[in-house]
Amino acid sequence: MAIQAEALLAALTETPPGGAEAPLEGFFEANYPPEDQGRTAGRYQRLVERFRELFPGSQVSLARAPGRINLIGEHTDYNGLPVFPFAIHRDLAAAFGPRQDGRVVLHNLDPAYPPREFRLEEAIPPYGTGDWGNYLKAATQGILDRFRADGVMPEAFRGLNAVIHGDIPPAAGLSSSSALVVLGALMLLAAGGRSLPGPELATLLARAEHYVGTQGGGMDQAASLLSRAGIALKIDFFPLRVVSAPLPEGAVFVVADSLVKAAKTAEALDKYNRRPIECRLAVAVLKRRLAEGLGPEASFQRLGDLAAEMCPEALRALHPAAYSLGEIAGILGCGPEEAARTYCLRRDGSVFPEPPDGFKLHQRCRHVLEEGARVEKALAALRAGNIAALGRLMDQSHESCRDLYEISCPELDELTRLARRAGAEGSRLTGAGFGGCTISLMREERLPAFLGEVTRAYYRQYLRIAPDDLSATLFACRAVNGAETLF
Repeated sequence: MAIQAEALLAALTETPPGGAEAPLEGFFEANYPPEDQGRTAGRYQRLVERFRELFPGSQVSLARAPGRINLIGEHTDYNGLPVFPFAIHRDLAAAFGPRQDGRVVLHNLDPAYPPREFRLEEAIPPYGTGDWGNYLKAATQGILDRFRADGVMPEAFRGLNAVIHGDIPPAAGLSSSSALVVLGALMLLAAGGRSLPGPELATLLARAEHYVGTQGGGMDQAASLLSRAGIALKIDFFPLRVVSAPLPEGAVFVVADSLVKAAKTAEALDKYNRRPIECRLAVAVLKRRLAEGLGPEASFQRLGDLAAEMCPEALRALHPAAYSLGEIAGILGCGPEEAARTYCLRRDGSVFPEPPDGFKLHQRCRHVLEEGARVEKALAALRAGNIAALGRLMDQSHESCRDLYEISCPELDELTRLARRAGAEGSRLTGAGFGGCTISLMREERLPAFLGEVTRAYYRQYLRIAPDDLSATLFACRAVNGAETLF
C-alpha cells in the first residue's frame, strides 16, 4: 500500500511526499480487506484531485465516516434498550477545506447527487424530503445549536468547501445517511478548529438527524463514530454507554443487499415513524395500567426503563388486538385529538393519522422487550465464542422483526431463508427494515460456497438478475475503526 499512500499524499500536498507515507501507514491494512485497499486509496485520491479542480489553492483535508452493520437489536435504541453494531469497511469520505464567508458548498463525485450550497445561520431551512443535502444541513444545525448554547453564534464558524463520495450502498440499511451526518459534523468542526468528545458528538447527532424527518435513536451515529477495528459494540442509551466485544475467530458476517430500496420518501418515513409512535403510545398506556398495581413504581419514560421483572406484567397489560385512537384516549382520560397531538406528532408538527389496521401496541412492545434481552444474550454468546448460539438469536430476531414489528418484506424473508439453506448459522434483516440488507453469520471455511449459492439462488433465480459484479451487493464485512479526519 505504500505506492497508493504516496500518491494520495502527493495529491493532498501537491508535492511528492518523498517517502512521507507515515500518516497513512497501516491505515488501509487496518480498515480494508486486501482486495479493497487499492480501490479505496484511489477513491480518496480522486476526491482530493476533484477538490483541487473545483477549489484551486484552497487548503484541503480528508475525512471519512463508515457505515455500520447491526448484529442484533433492531428498533431498540430509541426505546432505551441496547443494540450491537460494528462499523464496516464502506464509508462516506470527503476532501474538504474551510472558507471565510459562512457558506457550505457541497459537490459529489456521483452525478446522482447534484451540488448543494447553504449558509450557516440560526435556523437552516431544509431542502425537500429525501434530498441528500439535508443530511449535511442536519449535522450543521446540530453543531451550531450545540455551540450556540455556549454563546458561540453561527457567524463565529467558518464555512467549508467539500467534495464527497460514498461506497455504502444507498437505501440498504447500512446507515449511509447517518454516515453522511457524521461526516458533515467532522468537516464543520475541523474547518472551525473545534472538537467534541465522541460520545457527546454521537448523542448530539442522533438528535440532529431528526431534522430530516426520522424519529430514530442513536445507534447509527454512535457506531460510525465510536467503533474500533475487530470489535462489535454493545451500545446502551440515555445516557450513551459502550461495551466492546471482539468478534470471534473463524466467524464471518456477510452482508447481502435485497435490492429493495428502503428510500427516505415521505411515505417511507411514515412507515418508519409509525413504530416509535406506537412505542410512545404503549408507554403512555402502560403507565396508566401498571400504576393501578404498582403506584409510583410505574413511572417510566421509555419501554427500556421497565425493570426486567416488570416486563411480563407489561405484556399482560396490553391486549393483543390493535388499539384505536379512541380506546387509547379513553385509557389516558383525554379526547382523541389531545392524545394525537401529544403522542402522534411528526417532526413538522403534523399529526400522524391512525393506521387503518390500528395501533399494534402489544406486538411492538413485545418485540422491543424481547429484542433487548436478545442483545444481552448475544453479547454473552460472542464473548464465549458460541457461534451457534449467536446464530439462533439472529434467527429469532428476524422472526420478531417480521411478525411483531412488521418491518420485513418478502425479499428479506426469502434472502434469510436461502442464507440459512446455504450454510449460515443465522441470518436476519439489519437496519430500519422495509428493504435493504441482511446480515448472515457464517463459519469462515463455508464462505466461498455460501457466496456462490446465494448468488445463484437469490440474485439469479429469485430476482432473475445476473449482474456481472456483486462486490457491492454481497460481501463479507470487516469491523473497522470509526469516523476520523485523516489529514
